[in-house]
Amino acid sequence: MWNDIEVPWQLALELAWEAYREGTVPIGAVIVNKYGNVVSKGRNRIFDLTDYNQLSGTNMAHAEMNALLGLKGTDHPNIREYILYTSMEPCPMCFGTAIMMNIRNIYYGARDGFAGAAELNHSLDYIRKKNMNIKYEGGEVEAFQLILQSAYEYRRKHPRIEEILSSWRDVNHRAIELGKELHEMGYFDESAIDVLPIESVYNFVIDKYEKGSN
Repeated sequence: MWNDIEVPWQLALELAWEAYREGTVPIGAVIVNKYGNVVSKGRNRIFDLTDYNQLSGTNMAHAEMNALLGLKGTDHPNIREYILYTSMEPCPMCFGTAIMMNIRNIYYGARDGFAGAAELNHSLDYIRKKNMNIKYEGGEVEAFQLILQSAYEYRRKHPRIEEILSSWRDVNHRAIELGKELHEMGYFDESAIDVLPIESVYNFVIDKYEKGSN
């Protein structure tokens, strides 16, 4: 489980869990260089009132945007070799920003049937010419992300929750139902209060997910 996933995914999910604990959308992103060293990282801060960076509290404060913020080209001449790992498929804003900042490798954990924009890679000549390397992880990483994020949406009662969840059910119905179940149990909120480490939360959730899938 936790020890079986690559370090960048561990870091991204740890940031997603931190975002949940802070009451904002649970998505995390990290950027690594060709040696696998972390260059930058960010988490969603749309509803985060505890931080005051340039984007916090705005609709631009997505995890990927916060990870990309401040990466000056002169300081990162090899940025085309960097990899952006994000726990959720990037939206059009984040996907486009990454491209315009010369990121050429985007790896995402979970598909987002509601706002995911990976298909833009094949839709525009401008983007196709960039020779983007897009990788979808799936598996446990996707399951955990969708479980955590659906639990969050049930908690905040998004006005378009059924539309959002319906699009995610098309990706992984079991994950969305487990997210609802764990929300109703109060599992994530209690774990947030207790500040449980991500590895404990991840292993519990994935174990429950796998048992329910058998």
